[in-house]
Order: sequence, then C-alpha cells, then structure tokens
Amino acid sequence: MSAKRGTEMPEPIRLARPDPRDSEAIDAAIQLGNAARSTLGHMPFSAYSDAADKRTLLLAYAGDLVVGYALYALARRRVRLSHLCVDPEWRGNGIARLLVEDVSERHRDHLGVSARCRRDYDLGEMWIKLDFAQRGERRGRSAKGEPLIDWWRDHGHPNLLSADADTVLVRAAIDMNILRDLTESGRTNADESYALLAPHLVGLLEIVRTAALNTEIDRMDSDLRTRCTERAQGFATVRSDPNARSQVIAQLRQHTRPLDASDPKDQQDLLDLQHVAEAIAAGLNVLVTNDRELTRIYGGAAERYGLRIMRPADVVTHIDELAHAESYRPASLQDTGYVERRLRSGENQMVEPLRSHATSERPRDLQSTLNNLAVSGAQRLGIFQPTGELVAAYATTRTAGVLRVPLLRVANRPLADTLARQLLLRLRQSARDAALPMIEIADSHLSPQARLAAVDDGFQEADGTLYCYVIDTVGSASDVEQVASSAARVAGLPRPAPLRSGMPAVAAAELERIWWPAKIVDSELPTYLIPIQQPYSSQLLGVPASILPRQDVLGISREHVYYRSPGGTKPQAPARLLWYMSKGGQTAQQPAAIIACSQLDAVITAPADELYDRFQHLGVWDRGTVHQAGRDGVAQALRFTNTEIFPRLIPRQTIRRLALEHGGPVSPPQQPTRIPAALFAALYQEGRS
Repeated sequence: MSAKRGTEMPEPIRLARPDPRDSEAIDAAIQLGNAARSTLGHMPFSAYSDAADKRTLLLAYAGDLVVGYALYALARRRVRLSHLCVDPEWRGNGIARLLVEDVSERHRDHLGVSARCRRDYDLGEMWIKLDFAQRGERRGRSAKGEPLIDWWRDHGHPNLLSADADTVLVRAAIDMNILRDLTESGRTNADESYALLAPHLVGLLEIVRTAALNTEIDRMDSDLRTRCTERAQGFATVRSDPNARSQVIAQLRQHTRPLDASDPKDQQDLLDLQHVAEAIAAGLNVLVTNDRELTRIYGGAAERYGLRIMRPADVVTHIDELAHAESYRPASLQDTGYVERRLRSGENQMVEPLRSHATSERPRDLQSTLNNLAVSGAQRLGIFQPTGELVAAYATTRTAGVLRVPLLRVANRPLADTLARQLLLRLRQSARDAALPMIEIADSHLSPQARLAAVDDGFQEADGTLYCYVIDTVGSASDVEQVASSAARVAGLPRPAPLRSGMPAVAAAELERIWWPAKIVDSELPTYLIPIQQPYSSQLLGVPASILPRQDVLGISREHVYYRSPGGTKPQAPARLLWYMSKGGQTAQQPAAIIACSQLDAVITAPADELYDRFQHLGVWDRGTVHQAGRDGVAQALRFTNTEIFPRLIPRQTIRRLALEHGGPVSPPQQPTRIPAALFAALYQEGRS
C-alpha cells in the first residue's frame, strides 16, 4: 500500500461478503489483487472463489465500485489474513481498518488475526495503526531474502501458545516443470506454481531440492540452466542414503511394472522415477509436480511410503487439510491390528530403521542410547503394524512431577503423523495415571513427525526440550491455574499466564486441548449429550468391544466424524461431547450408558456426498447411510478429537439421579442435548471414578 491519500468518499463505505455465484464482484477483487501483486504475492484465481464459498472474502464498496478487499482463512482457531488490499485511489480513507475490524469482530471467538508482511514494504506504521503487534521476524523467500514480519492482532483470549507456531507443516520437493514455472515467464502453469511462494505459506511450507532436480538442471542448456540454478539457490538441499534410494527404486519398479511394463522408457522417465525415489528416501511429505503421467504411474505406490504427489494448487489450497488429515485421526491402539509391547533384551537392532538421518545420528549412538535406557530401568515400548514391522518406539522414565520421554521415534510410513499423535495421547494418559502433571520430551534425535505432532498438541520448547502440562483437574479456572502453577514450579518452568472465570468457549477449548485432561467448568464452553446406537459406538468408539478388529486407520486415529441429520439441535463448536450409547445392537448387547467424553472441533453441514468423500476415513457409515440420515441430500458431520473412554460406564439410573441433583434432562437424549456445567462435572467425575 502507498502512503498517498486518495479520493474522498462521496458516501459511506459498504462492506459485504459476495455470493459465490457473483462472478462480477469476485473478478473485481481479482483485478485489485493483480494490480497489487508486487506486494500481495501470487494467489490462484480459484482461491478467491473458494474464499467466497467459505465466506472468507470481504469486499469494500463505494457505491457499486469495489475499492478494497480482505481474503483470509480460518485454521487452528486463528484467522490468517492472506490479502488486505485497497485501491490506490481510495487509500487514506480508513478502508483497511473497516475491513480488518469487520473480520476481527466476526471471528471474535478465534484467538486473533495473523498477517505477514515484508519489512522493505515499510508498512509497519499501518499494521500498528490497525492494532497489530510484531510477533517475530524471519527470512523471506524473495530473491533478496527480505525479512518477513509476523504481525498479530490479539482478541484477548488466554493463550499460552505463540500466535502461529514457527514450524514447517510440509516439506516438499519440486520437479523440473515446477522449477521452470518459477524461472521462465509465460508458461501455462506459472501462476499456479508461483502460489507456492506466497508470503502466507512462509513457515508452513518448505520447498527443497533433491539430487534428481540437480541432475535435470545439469542437463539443460547454458542460459536456462543458469537461471534455474539461480532460482533453485533459495531452496534447501536434501540428501538421501544411496542404498535406501536404490531399494526404493527397485520396489517402485515392482509396483509400477503392472501399470506400464516398459517404464522407464527413456531418460526422462528414469528422471521421474528418481524424483519419486529421492523424495521417499529423504523422508519428505510431498512431491510437487504438474506432470499427470508421473502422478498416474507413481501416485499410488508413493503413498505407501508416506509421500503424496500433488499439484501446486492442491498444496496451497489444502495445506491445512493436509496437516490435519495427517495430524488427526482418533482412538487407541486397542482393537486394531497394531500391537504395543515392551522391547525385550536383544531387540535393540529392531529399532535401527527408526534412526534419525536428518540429525546424522550414527547407528552406534542409537544403540548406546537404547542400552543406557535399558540399564536405567526405563520403560521401552515398540509399536508393531499388522505385518509385524516395528513402526514406532518410545521410552519413559519418572522423576519428581515429570514423565520424561528420552526416546520418541516414528518411522516414515503411511499414517506416521497419525501414529505420532496417538503416541502423544498415550503419553498424556500415562502421565495422568501416574499423577504426573508434566511431560518432557528430551530426545535430541526426535522424529520430524513426532516434533510436528508435539508442537500441534500444545508442547512448548525450553532449553532444547519439549514439555506440556497434563492437568487432571475438573474445576474452576482458578483451580486449574493453581495445579498448573504448582506443576511449573516443580519442573522449574515459568509460571503459566493467569486464567479467569467465564472465559470464552474458544479459549477454554484451547486450554482443555493443550492441558488435557483439564476441564474448566466455569467457562462458556458448552457440553452436549450425543446419542449413538450401540453398533455404531462399537465401530466408531470401540465400546462395546467387538469380536472383529476395528479398521487400523480408524482405530489409531485421534479424530473421528459422527454423521447425523441436520435437523433439530445443532451443536456449536468448540464444545465437549458426552456419548450416550443406546441399549442393544446386532452384534453386542449392553445396557444404555454414557461411555466417553470427546472434544468437538467442528460442525459441518453440507451435501451428503461431499461429507462422505471428505470424511469417509474418519467415520463408520457408508455413503448410503449418510444419505439416509440427511434431509434433501444434506447431512451434518460432527468432527471430534481426543475421545476418552470412561473406565466406569454411567448407567441411566445414575444419569437420572445426577440430573435431578444438578439440573438437566432426566430422559435419554434423542438428539444432541446441551447440559449444565455442574451436571457435566458430576457425570465426568462419575465416569472417571
């Protein structure tokens, strides 16, 4: 934005969120954005339509003329402002403030609004006037590496985490067609590929170069090679073990030979194979390409190794969905094909595949660590997938007030991030069972998946270790604060920020998530009784246990989806859920009871097919059943996490007695039913007793 003042307003500025079908209004925003590309960065045109559809595109009108807009996204209870744009002729009239304040007020239940801006744009004064404050600085991805400033407009909710965790969610290799898009002008997919460099992705997406890309650069003619070399200088280099790479190439050929027996047919096909193998061997999350043939041949095979082959637009538009899809998927390891057991003496070599190549950990270093843990009496456990392969290992020790985790490793396999999330929940459960209010992860070679999962789960870093609170308290904000302060004092950590009674639901939900299993009952966070039929509770929640194992993907997840009709009471997220299992079923017969407590993260109402396609890996209903539950083709999905199965199920007579004592419905719920905080506390403590 320039500093000059523009046209005086002939009439008040009007703000509106355009209808997704209003192409004229959306195009007007696109034109403004294109005119300001030098400071806003590149954004695919489809992102504007997507934002309009999600109601996260806000336009400023002077009469019928669009003179500014704000484009933003909602993720992790934060508002991330991607574009704030005002027509140069209308600057200086307070339009930017109107846009920001409308976005902020509309999403007051979120923790705040974040934005990123290059320092050399000299817009610090503007951000400060808009009530933003500096939260950090990092090197940008521009040719000069101009610093980016992180700006944060706080909504005043208690928040013990930084506004936006400084951690990479996706590490992605690119192939030559993406590099050329970023180097040559006029290419068909250049705009889509440039979106990978958008400022709002800095800190979330790391682009890296592999040996396969270096090979392709070396094969190019001198002029283009020079330009591509210069462009690639800004991307970190990753290396992979040659033996591991050779094994991956051989295995990929076994997978792809039935699709195309002649592949690789030429040098380019061989380079495509090397791109995929390099990315897998380097332990990357994503390979970005516009090559449909490469995706067709290797897409399915690569997913077996935890690598997703994607177009740039998919990475940009769905980066949060990618993180969540890999990061959440709820429940315990019980009743799945995965097995957890202690590592026996002489089994140290089994852990060798979990050695950290990223930190140059030597085999003898890992063996020494395992031996020292065994000698010290640490509990060493391994997680084995259904084929018998070790896919994770961890160790725990106990000190005064702290569950210490000196080893936490997860193999780079499909569901690695999901498994890491599940292990963190199991560590929280172990700390709770041992009455230890603090967890400390002290593995200097921590798996990348585990580090990402820990940061997302509320762990904070101090002196090279990650720690989190495990507050086993059901009470007021002051009660919870007192326990957390005591835990911090014992662990030698700074005292957490003070809490207050009556805090908003979003703040209480955030604290209950990162301090699980804390329950702050004098907050505005609601609780709902949710009825679920016994056959579905068996499949979705694992209660009652079935004679058949649950699906592995569903069973090791921390996130689930429950489908329902969109009619009746609509729960408001965030919230707590208490699951009321009805009596009877085709495969199991147990009395009706409240069986579990979960955290409700989102309520999505959409066409049944769209819900099923989006959440089929998180729920147990088939497409037809989702349709049957809907109305006029529309159904509702409750997305919930961190389900805690009660050791003591709460029967109907106990529910009725506690409802009479504390207020609330005495009849079994027929739809989501909100209950008072006092009744929730009594029911929760009854289930935990």
